[in-house]
Amino acid sequence: MIVEPKREILLGPLLRVGLRRSWAARDHFLRLALIPLAVMLAILVPLQHAMFEVMAGSRADSIPEDGGPMPQIALLAVVYAAALNVFAVNWLRQLTLGMSAAPGLGLSLSGRHLRFFLLIMASSIGSGVLAVILMLLLSAFGLAGIMAALLASLLIWAALIVRISPTWIGIALDAPMPLGTAWRRTAGQGFKLLIALLAVEVPLMFVQQVIGGAFELTGLLTAAPLTFTLITAVIQLIGTAVQLAIMVTAFPHFLRETV
Repeated sequence: MIVEPKREILLGPLLRVGLRRSWAARDHFLRLALIPLAVMLAILVPLQHAMFEVMAGSRADSIPEDGGPMPQIALLAVVYAAALNVFAVNWLRQLTLGMSAAPGLGLSLSGRHLRFFLLIMASSIGSGVLAVILMLLLSAFGLAGIMAALLASLLIWAALIVRISPTWIGIALDAPMPLGTAWRRTAGQGFKLLIALLAVEVPLMFVQQVIGGAFELTGLLTAAPLTFTLITAVIQLIGTAVQLAIMVTAFPHFLRETV
């Protein structure tokens, strides 16, 4: 008889196993992260310049009729996300199926990469729309309202991602799970998964802030901006790798069992 899984996730062991799996696959991380890192680095430089242009335009209170650099920012952001998603799929396959499932530098792309990317992008766009709505509703509270709207939409996006995690992990592993099934099977476990992701994200954000402050104080931010950009991209890839290892460790809890 097929039954729905009822095993509870234990946060401590989940974090320890996720970290262990990441460390054990560190050589494969270097192999699979090489090309995505190069793409991300190539994109971050023009993306930062475009963002500075937007900030300068907002201070001048002038918005170009053609949208200025906004179309460029949107395109670069999509390509950046695509590079990160390629790494995510290859990393998930390496952790679960071994090197034969993600050979070489991870350039064996297929439909699974596209389906994974489209699902994550759809979730991100939905959260972006929600962020705009919340900002409009809270704009009367000034900057505090805008920041609260952004934080709320980010948390909602993260909660959505963990609740549908069996679906996107399943896509990467060629074992797709319908969204409705994934939502039911993660019921009651989403908060623990969210805390697990934050347990990785928050320390890395702190480390990045410390490094950024050190670069700014020493003048390296101006003298060696590309180095700081490289460090930023590496930190994001490391965080993504550890978070994915945690999520794929939890994945068996959401599979059906035969009893």
